[in-house]
Amino acid sequence: MQLSLSLLAALSLCVVPHTYAGGNNVELQLRHRVVHPNLPVTSWSEFGTISVPSILSISPSGTPVTFVPSESLPGDLSEFAGHVDPTLDETFYQITVQKPGMSEAMWPVSVMKACLMPMSTSSSITIHVSPFGEPLGLDYFVSPVLPNGFCPPPSETSKYYPVHNTTVFVKSPRSPPAPNLRAPPPLTQDGAPISPTPEKSFLQKYWIYIAIVFVTLSECQIVYPAEQTLTPRVVISGPVEEPANKNAPNAK
Repeated sequence: MQLSLSLLAALSLCVVPHTYAGGNNVELQLRHRVVHPNLPVTSWSEFGTISVPSILSISPSGTPVTFVPSESLPGDLSEFAGHVDPTLDETFYQITVQKPGMSEAMWPVSVMKACLMPMSTSSSITIHVSPFGEPLGLDYFVSPVLPNGFCPPPSETSKYYPVHNTTVFVKSPRSPPAPNLRAPPPLTQDGAPISPTPEKSFLQKYWIYIAIVFVTLSECQIVYPAEQTLTPRVVISGPVEEPANKNAPNAK
């Protein structure tokens, strides 16, 4: 397995141009143009030059690089406005990074609505490179834009392409997080999976506590409270008659 990986890495180094395989700084040419489906395609014009450092110094989160705009940039933008009006529908502004020794069809391209160009004041370019420093992708953003990303009304759009304050970043590939694999199931000597131990029932888990409760209840004596003494009833009667005197003379 390790031999196969080493062989693939060696073959990758063979197919990568020597310009990107080296450890020194590499200069890349950025080009731009405007296109419309109903108009002739304008040719690529020079946008500027960037100096890409060694691939080992590029961070996955992005490393700013030196950008030198082309001297012909203002004139090219004026020429674009003369050929393709940015207020036209389906007009797009494109930026690409040139890859030496490869056809234009292999250049990474980023596309922006041309109507967003006149109202913006700054832009940023992010170039994604391979582990060997070869440019693979390109992202181009302008600021500010409307919150919904729609084009402003044609009456509020200037018919020109401004020169932006451009910042360029280079990003290296980012490794995905390693998956959390579960441990393989245990096997017997014959290679058959071992059946998991069946889960205990409620009585099997807590029978000792249930037995303690029953024993405790059986030893307890239920004592009923004594009956309350009834309050004597008081009977109110008249005066007690005195007994008759036996020695008194009998009346005749």
